[in-house]
Amino acid sequence: MYNKKIYKRYFTLPAVFLYTLLFMVPVILNFVYSFTNWNAIKMTHETARFIGLDNYIKIFQNKELASVILRTLVFAGVTTIFKNVIGFLLALAFNEGLKTKNILRAIFFLPAMLSPLIIGLIFGSIFMKAGFANQLLTSLGLQNLTRAWLTSKDTALGTAMFVEIWRQVGFNMVIYLAGLQLIDKSYYEAASVDGANKRQQLFSITLPRMIPSLIINLLLALSQGLKAFDIVFVLTGGGPSGATELINTLVFKEFGKKLYGMSSAYGVILFLITAAAGLLVLRIKDNNDE
Repeated sequence: MYNKKIYKRYFTLPAVFLYTLLFMVPVILNFVYSFTNWNAIKMTHETARFIGLDNYIKIFQNKELASVILRTLVFAGVTTIFKNVIGFLLALAFNEGLKTKNILRAIFFLPAMLSPLIIGLIFGSIFMKAGFANQLLTSLGLQNLTRAWLTSKDTALGTAMFVEIWRQVGFNMVIYLAGLQLIDKSYYEAASVDGANKRQQLFSITLPRMIPSLIINLLLALSQGLKAFDIVFVLTGGGPSGATELINTLVFKEFGKKLYGMSSAYGVILFLITAAAGLLVLRIKDNNDE
């Protein structure tokens, strides 16, 4: 028995090694570099010197930081809500005995498998001024609703959120489907015998047993929203006039200027915000369990 326990520990060593090498080491190095003046134009990481909290002070003196953080939180919050609401409704629909349910599941899950770069390029052409979206509105007699979707400050962020929701909602649907299929059908049979209708069964049986799936989806969707980059950068590059500037697009731009110390500090701030959001969700779950 003792030897089996030792062998089990040995089998976990490769996974622990890879996790440490590919995740923990970069995180620690990023944290360390955030306290340096590493500027790749003038120096290497070996000649960079420790400057304490200077990078963080400069970041918080940036007048645009508050709006960037708020915009990132709005992006994460809105996309998280819609991904979960739509994903759950789709899961409910495709959990029924539809003949085409497997095909429909695959169709809705497909966008989650595609490259964000490809999706960004496709929707970039759809939402351009002479793109398919405006052509469709015009053909329906709704030309008053046509917009410069990606180049207008009023619509750029909303359009980027729409694309992000479209891309990931199928993934959330699959997690909810897995949760629905774990619910014992005898609960519904007993409820039907007692005279409970579909709505009552939904609120008394389905929703309470979907909490684990909800927590997983909330954590994943919040993390994706807070760390959003690919879709937004391909669609708008953070524009127009910073209307879609998120923390990660800001990190990329600082990195592009070779200001690695500064971009590392932005990365640490994003990590802390993401961790705080995750802890908040878990705290709410714990309170609900009590």
